[in-house]
Amino acid sequence: MSLYDEFLQWAGSLNAQQAADWLRNLEWQRVVPEITGKFIGFLLGFFASWLLLFRRHLKALDRLRRGDSDDVLFQAHFLVPVPGTGECVLIFRNLMPSTTVNELYDNPAARKIVREMADMTSLKDPVLRTESQLGFEVLNDAFNHIAGHLATTPFSRETWLFAMTCEDRKVVRRKCVRCFLIRPGELEQFANWRWCRDHVRCEQPWHWYRVVALHQMAKQWQKEEQAAQNPESKPQGMPLVDKHATHRRIRPLSAGIYTNEKAVGTPVTIPWESQEWELKKLGLDLRDPTSGA
Repeated sequence: MSLYDEFLQWAGSLNAQQAADWLRNLEWQRVVPEITGKFIGFLLGFFASWLLLFRRHLKALDRLRRGDSDDVLFQAHFLVPVPGTGECVLIFRNLMPSTTVNELYDNPAARKIVREMADMTSLKDPVLRTESQLGFEVLNDAFNHIAGHLATTPFSRETWLFAMTCEDRKVVRRKCVRCFLIRPGELEQFANWRWCRDHVRCEQPWHWYRVVALHQMAKQWQKEEQAAQNPESKPQGMPLVDKHATHRRIRPLSAGIYTNEKAVGTPVTIPWESQEWELKKLGLDLRDPTSGA
């Protein structure tokens, strides 16, 4: 016989007098405080759990409203000629489903470093400052992730440039880590701001800042190319493994990517006069000679 059946048998054998005697002999001065205390503890625990979940919900809702996101996007950029003109339209497409910082990095320390680096980007420097050995490891993980994803594509391989960026929340709706891929010849064109103004259109009016981000990325790439031509001598010694304390933030990648993309809708000509004025008020003067214009 189970304990449940035994309990039912015992309860059924009780009569009213026995039940009354049992209740009368209980130590109520001890039972009542225990029951009351446990009930209050249950209510406090329930309220604390509800408050914690509600607070998390409010924080998530606030991040959604502000446009902050933990997403990591891998996007390829193309310059597609506009027929009948000397201009081209900037197109960028996702190469894979978006992932998150937590999914991309299994190490909690790496996640923290990525978020801190993303917060340190600016209008002038949208490329994550992956400095020191830890920065290299963070960059290398993202680099290997997309390289592995593109390893089995059926498209012919060519050289692309890879960089981790985070565009400033002042000029984009959604702030997240975006990994750019672009061909070297096309990025080189973006280094000339006057060329960007006169020859680049966008698919959507709000894509204008991507042109600015690519321009700033091109300037950083030029600096890295110049530094590579005049490398500093490194002392020889153990260990022989290079820790990459100094490394390129914009790295070449061999990948097969579908490049026959078409613009969605009619390409938009950006009114750069007004946009440049807004950027100047935010601290980025693209007309400054040092900006590469």
